[in-house]
Amino acid sequence: MDVLTDLRAFAQELASIAVESAKGAKADVEIEIKQDGSPVTTVDKAVERAVRQRIEDTYPDHGILGEEFGERNPGADLTWVIDPIDGTRQFAAGLPNYGILIALCDRGRPVIGLICQPDIGDIYLGVTGQGAWLNGAPVQVSGATTLKESIQCISDPDAFDDRTRPGMERLRAASLWNVFDGGCLGFGALAAGKIGVSVCGPNLDNFDILALVPVVEGAGGVITDWQGKPLDFSSKGEIVASASPELHQQVLALLNG
Repeated sequence: MDVLTDLRAFAQELASIAVESAKGAKADVEIEIKQDGSPVTTVDKAVERAVRQRIEDTYPDHGILGEEFGERNPGADLTWVIDPIDGTRQFAAGLPNYGILIALCDRGRPVIGLICQPDIGDIYLGVTGQGAWLNGAPVQVSGATTLKESIQCISDPDAFDDRTRPGMERLRAASLWNVFDGGCLGFGALAAGKIGVSVCGPNLDNFDILALVPVVEGAGGVITDWQGKPLDFSSKGEIVASASPELHQQVLALLNG
């Protein structure tokens, strides 16, 4: 068994641990406000603790970067990146459009990605060079090549600033129709062929980004920053994914005016 396949099996185990931890902690949720004004819940902390512990026990030489508890083994070739609740505001408000994101980066490049939605039970898995799956079944992007045939998922409109809002509005006007604030689940829907474009504003950190990359690319899609650059461990800010290279070029042209 090659290393990536072995780690794919381990990633699936982490997904199960994360989902069960979220379900267990959800019965008694407490919400805090961090210094930056963003919310964090007891579920965020419980999920990250459980996932971190399993990684530390199984692969003590691997790096870990978690949104709530920071970095372990910085500089390791293989690093797990954890966003225990992506969409904490929605989660805290009782809405289902949130997820758990787990990525494995090999020397900074994401090679395994997980998007988990505990309430629905959906788990998207992407592995570089191997494919993408939803609950174990292979998924593939729609392959749409034009915006007029593409449904588009736009992240929280409040996330766009004066620099990025004009590009978002141009893109919004060109698509077949738009849905809003799907978060990480919008990128899962793109990988599953349901929508053609998923775009986010500049408020993202690498925790929010890295797990999406192997899922989208494994399903045959394209995902970059707004300048068309590949995404890696250092990536922050606005990103966009498309169902085909042809569509992606049209999207980038509109985003950048």
